[in-house]
Amino acid sequence: MQETHKIGESLANKAIWAVLGCGALFFILAMNGGLNIGNLVLSLSVGGLSAALLLAYWHGKGGSFFIFGLGAPMLAVIFSELPNFLSLAWVINSFFAGFALLLLLYKLVLLRK
Repeated sequence: MQETHKIGESLANKAIWAVLGCGALFFILAMNGGLNIGNLVLSLSVGGLSAALLLAYWHGKGGSFFIFGLGAPMLAVIFSELPNFLSLAWVINSFFAGFALLLLLYKLVLLRK
C-alpha cells in the first residue's frame, strides 16, 4: 500500500506544471471563442471529484474508489453541451485543470504537515 500512496504524492508534486499547462491552453481556447461557463464549472468539479476519488483509492480506501474515479470523466462528457469540437476541448481541458487543482491543493494542505 506504501507504493500506491507515493503515486498520489508524485502526481501532486507535478500538479503545478499541469495547472500552468491548462492555463496556457485556456488562453489559446479563449482566443478562439466558444466559452460555455456551465461546461467549465461542470468539468472543473468533475475533475476535482475524479482526483479525490483516486486519492482515496491510493490511500487504501477501497477499489470501488478507483472505478468511480475513472468513470467520473464520463459525467463531464454526458452532461455537457457539445455543439462543436471547441466545446469538447474546453470540457477536456477543464477536467484536467480541476484534477490538477485538487492535486495542487492536496500538496499544499495535506503534504505540508
